[in-house]
Amino acid sequence: MAKFNAKNLAIMVFLGVLLVGIIGIANAQQVLPKGGDDFETAVEIESGNYVTDHDISRKVPEYFKLTVGAGQVLIVKTTNLPTGVDIISHAALYNEDRVMLLPGYNNPLSNISGVGKIGIYEWLSNSSQDSYVYYMSAGGGNVNFTAEGTKYDILIENRFDAGSQTDAGDTIEKAMEIASGEYKAYLSGEAGIDTKDFYKVAVKKGKTLTIKVTPPSEAAMTVVVYDSNRAVLKSEQASNMGAIVTNSLLITKSGDVFVGVICDKYCSDNLVAYTLDVTTEGEAIADDDEDVFGTGIGAPEDKTDKGLNWWLIIGIALIIILALAIVAYFLLKKGKNSNEEQKKPENEKIIK
Repeated sequence: MAKFNAKNLAIMVFLGVLLVGIIGIANAQQVLPKGGDDFETAVEIESGNYVTDHDISRKVPEYFKLTVGAGQVLIVKTTNLPTGVDIISHAALYNEDRVMLLPGYNNPLSNISGVGKIGIYEWLSNSSQDSYVYYMSAGGGNVNFTAEGTKYDILIENRFDAGSQTDAGDTIEKAMEIASGEYKAYLSGEAGIDTKDFYKVAVKKGKTLTIKVTPPSEAAMTVVVYDSNRAVLKSEQASNMGAIVTNSLLITKSGDVFVGVICDKYCSDNLVAYTLDVTTEGEAIADDDEDVFGTGIGAPEDKTDKGLNWWLIIGIALIIILALAIVAYFLLKKGKNSNEEQKKPENEKIIK
């Protein structure tokens, strides 16, 4: 009897957990509150799964406000009703200056037409600010009203770089310090403002630094290495979409170099997740006491002065050779004239 009761108790506990899970899923989808009628009155909302409980006009959208941190991606997914006729939903995203992030023809949430159709919009922020304010308008579109029951899944997710808790700097001044190793990182392409990641790497003279970036198949990325004076040491660009980019160079002075990984709107239409692999090989050697080239850390040898010295030496040598040749010419000519004078008959000499 005790065994039977224990079994029943286990079943009841299982059913209770299942019921709680079902209730939790149901409660996870909340009603999208009525938004403001313009940017000034926008209603602030957080990440969550929302559904509209009223129709939204095709002429007068409702406005919402969202706050996103550096290195975070804002994801908005709209889903039309699964049944109905001429179902169309419309939404748009704006920055804190109230400028639409993508033009209407590129906006993936613009007038999504069809039963059960889905639109997804991703926007990745960089480290220029600690946080960003974005606005979302629901409805509008001037085609058809956005019907009651339209779903809005709004997510704010971390896309931090190289195992950190933020975005790698978008300038050399904000470069993220890393060591040799393999890292996961993100850039926005056209889907955001995070188009450049900068890293600072400590290097030793005599070693070879290799930077390898592996992108997704639809991205064509660029990898640039700079010295401490922000001068470009070497730049490598993908030859085609999805190509792995490797930038390798010999270090000529110990210190720091800066690595720029770039993926702007010409690189990809979508958010890009890439792998960054940093390695150094070879034996380190001592630096010279004096930096005779003055070109900074890791810069290639500046041969300009040496080149000028060599040309000067060659020029002087050519002038000396030319002068000697002229002197020799006149001496030979004088000698020849003297010989001819001696060979003339006596009567010609007397006549003269």
